[in-house]
Amino acid sequence: MNLKIKSSVAAIYNNVWRDKTARLKGQIRAKCDAMPHKRRMRVVAVAFTVFLLTAFFVFGHACYKIGKGQSRDIEPSHIHNLELPATDNPDALKLPPYEDIG
Repeated sequence: MNLKIKSSVAAIYNNVWRDKTARLKGQIRAKCDAMPHKRRMRVVAVAFTVFLLTAFFVFGHACYKIGKGQSRDIEPSHIHNLELPATDNPDALKLPPYEDIG
């Protein structure tokens, strides 16, 4: 039964993810191979430039916010105290003594 479930999950995974990504990779590779070398280099250079400018913008914006002092204003408001169950025996919550073996 477990093998049948695993094979079903594998079949769904292959149909949903692997086949589509393989097809997409093949289409991109075919389009890149059909391009002349100079155009391909321009596309790569433009993509790299856009990525580099975006990275510089994100880094610069973070440095600006740190310099402005806005990074200290962040306070976690979603953290609450953990309520532990009360026990009648106080020795039940004691941890064993720490031993340094090494």
